[in-house]
Amino acid sequence: MTLSVILLSASLGSSSGGLPGRLQSGFLDLFAPVKDGVSVLLTPVRDVVNGINDVVHATTQRDEYRAENRRLLAQNASLQADRRQYLQLRKLFTLDTRLAVPTGAAVTAQVTGESPSIWYSHVMIGAGTSSGVHLGDVVIDGDGLVGRITTVASDAAEVTLLTDSSSAVAARDARTGTWGIVEPAAGSTDQLLFEFPSSTMIAVGDLIVTAGTTTQGTSLFPPDIPIARVASIDPASSTISLTPNANVKQLEDVQVLGAHRQTARTAAAAG
Repeated sequence: MTLSVILLSASLGSSSGGLPGRLQSGFLDLFAPVKDGVSVLLTPVRDVVNGINDVVHATTQRDEYRAENRRLLAQNASLQADRRQYLQLRKLFTLDTRLAVPTGAAVTAQVTGESPSIWYSHVMIGAGTSSGVHLGDVVIDGDGLVGRITTVASDAAEVTLLTDSSSAVAARDARTGTWGIVEPAAGSTDQLLFEFPSSTMIAVGDLIVTAGTTTQGTSLFPPDIPIARVASIDPASSTISLTPNANVKQLEDVQVLGAHRQTARTAAAAG
């Protein structure tokens, strides 16, 4: 403080010659090294302060970038989910058109839960009796047959998948018309068998579809729904292994075809 007063007083004096001028010059000469020394001493302090400011700024920018990155990742995930759903619904529409399902004759629903066991035998869907879903209704996705409704509530229903040990579907080879029964392979979560075929004209790669009828009459499953492809044939044991069209381990959007709606569809087709 004293140094500042002295320097200020000296600076207020005349800048011309004479005693005040000589005093001012002397003061400046005397305290210039002190001023320079203080400046040198304060330089590292200023550098540290500036460094702290830079770190704070960089940290703020980093946090902003991370928040923006999280937002973009979430947006990208949402867009991918929307695209995946669109593709699934488009496949469902294509299959509906091929099966001649009347407009409004099916209920589309999302899978809300999967079987807690490793056997992928059941899934839950977010539609029930309030949406027109009934016990015994057939369930498909864009790739083909998924299973049947075995438990139903007002706003939810349980689907027993075609890979469940209790499932059996009257089916035929789409290429040759060979009839048989599609059943799950014992001990497998994603393999089916084509049992009791009426001939051996079946080849690897053939598409197996629902027959639409059984020995007792009309099947609960409408005809021509894709079930599976022939994966392998063992002539020694006459075992015909199938790979399901629908990926029952990764179901998202499905469609419920009710028995009463199937009857209406069959009647309309006959008429």
